[in-house]
Amino acid sequence: MILIIKKKLKMLDFNKLLPDLIDISSKASSSIMDIYNSDFSHKNKDDGSPLTLADESSNNIIIEGLKRITPETQAVSEETFENNISYEDSYWLIDPLDGTKEFINRNGDFSVNISFIYEHRSIFGLVQRPTDMKIWTSLDTVSQTKAEKAAPLRIVMSRSHKREADTMFLKFLQDSEIDYELVEKGSSLKICALCDDEADIYPRFGPTSEWDIAAADAVLASYGGSILNLEDFEKLKYSKKNILNPPFIAYRNELIRRAYSQKVEDYVKKLL
Repeated sequence: MILIIKKKLKMLDFNKLLPDLIDISSKASSSIMDIYNSDFSHKNKDDGSPLTLADESSNNIIIEGLKRITPETQAVSEETFENNISYEDSYWLIDPLDGTKEFINRNGDFSVNISFIYEHRSIFGLVQRPTDMKIWTSLDTVSQTKAEKAAPLRIVMSRSHKREADTMFLKFLQDSEIDYELVEKGSSLKICALCDDEADIYPRFGPTSEWDIAAADAVLASYGGSILNLEDFEKLKYSKKNILNPPFIAYRNELIRRAYSQKVEDYVKKLL
């Protein structure tokens, strides 16, 4: 007889931890703004993406803070990630400064992101915008006061990463006689725009990493929205061997998803 003992997963009380997590994120955000308001410089990482002192400062504050409040829980960050990482079944996933290009361009569209991954899903998220210290969390109490289908369809897209597939998608909507307007934002704030009823859908055809959207994924779910990958139209999974996400689409709420999901699937099947 073979006895298999499964390691107990680390489940945390996020309501209890929230004040500490907000404190950690706010300290990281303040450090980012100190550098943002200075004469900073940047360098490029091996993958060509930019890195500033703000990324490193925020990362150090968050990692040390999480070690203090949850010392036995693994923390995975963009700034310390290694390709041969061994994921635990539950862990913190961090992007200490999402939108470094926006930070460098000084347009304000960058964010701090802290998420918790449990069995390949993002179950907790905190997103903070350092420029005004606004915070979104997956514990927010949300009143769905405006659930109706919007007209025109409000599509949020990146300020810095538009691709040919984005232009093709907009042309497809135009040819399908769907009236739309474009909202431009950077970083995970694109997903937060759905939470704030500033946009209805966020299609992403280019690459993103798991830490880019994990926190906002959990936040959007708590606001009644969803993110589906465009390979099998299922919810996103985390802890993959490949840290990159597949193309995906985020919907503000279920009504929006039901109204436009077939058109999105038609585009993906015909044009991608």
